[in-house]
Amino acid sequence: MDIREHSLALISVVIGLGLTSLLGGFSRLMRRRSELHWDALPLAWAFIALLLVNNYWWGLYLGEVAATAPSNVDTFLLGLIFPVLLYLICAAALPDVHALHVRGGDLLAMYFAESRYFFALIILYVFATGLGTAAHAGAFQWNEHMWLRLVIVSLCFPLMWTRKLLLHWLAAVVMLAIMVYVLFEMALH
Repeated sequence: MDIREHSLALISVVIGLGLTSLLGGFSRLMRRRSELHWDALPLAWAFIALLLVNNYWWGLYLGEVAATAPSNVDTFLLGLIFPVLLYLICAAALPDVHALHVRGGDLLAMYFAESRYFFALIILYVFATGLGTAAHAGAFQWNEHMWLRLVIVSLCFPLMWTRKLLLHWLAAVVMLAIMVYVLFEMALH
């Protein structure tokens, strides 16, 4: 087993734990569905988290993720930032069922209560992937993917401080469109 296979194994475990957290949270919500006041917005962002994981996974498959071929332990540790952030995003995407009782089972109220943390993680992940891409290329380059990262950060940053539903939905729809575009583009390679 070489270093690439060791790296992929650990990354796969971390990503798998993130998916387990996301899907487990959804399952717990579904079990208590009659006790909750449902809203589609948190579910849309949970789906976006799932697409972020899928995007990263495709990047691993295509060999576009530098963490799969680290040259030293420092590079490997830096490469672990991406799957760890994805795990945290997946874990924060849906509210904890037990915490929902405090908010009267209102999924939207809990979404807003936890949105600052969730969007901070997304912004951090997008910045980290941009820096990782620049480091892997050897220099920062304004290309289509960097512009898309800028759009994502520009959309998510104000969501940390506002509760305007229209803005949250606009950001979710644009983010979904960007993720579908990027995944479709990756599938063509």
